[in-house]
Amino acid sequence: MMDLRILRMNYNPPNIQEIGYGEMFEGIHEVTILTSLMQTFERFILICDVRWKGDPDPDFMGSLRLVESAEEISRDRDRSLVMVSGQFPDPYRTVIREFFETFNCFLEFPASFTRDTMTGSIVGTRENLNMFLEFASTWGAKYKILSIKRYEPRMESLLAGLTPKQYSSLRTAVREGYFDIPRRIDSRELAKSMGITHTTLLEHLKKGQKNIFRTLFRE
Repeated sequence: MMDLRILRMNYNPPNIQEIGYGEMFEGIHEVTILTSLMQTFERFILICDVRWKGDPDPDFMGSLRLVESAEEISRDRDRSLVMVSGQFPDPYRTVIREFFETFNCFLEFPASFTRDTMTGSIVGTRENLNMFLEFASTWGAKYKILSIKRYEPRMESLLAGLTPKQYSSLRTAVREGYFDIPRRIDSRELAKSMGITHTTLLEHLKKGQKNIFRTLFRE
């Protein structure tokens, strides 16, 4: 029986700035890939939650070297849901091909990107994950393992039922300590830090938790 594991990590591939990665964060705080509509060894179409530094500007994202087009789906204050298409540059095409064909691993979304940190999850057997990490080190990638556990598709699908706003609100609440005991931040402070009203935050948190519980306890 195959024993799949999910590895969550912070990582930073070599030469990432040279392909235009740093340019993205001149106008963007954070990009979260929610799902992939299409991904080959060369091309991608992704649905992303984008938190802008100023007013939302999909044209800015479309001007990046990695991106061919960026179409805004929805907008809320300083956040946009954007469909992004483009193609991977060399040598990343070779790395991606090797990732799938040699190590028999696959990516699990969501994955988040800031100027300083990329955070994502990889699924594979323990042996294949170890092979990939050895390759990553040889390639020159820097990484930090955050967690590794048994892969439970049903558990991972919990996040798939969340809207981008619910996902963002719950993730920020966890990061800032809203769910800690005792709490490190209250809901009003959290709403202020996120630039939304207190009522809106509570709505996102309650609906998000409800969606998770419905999926978790579904017969």
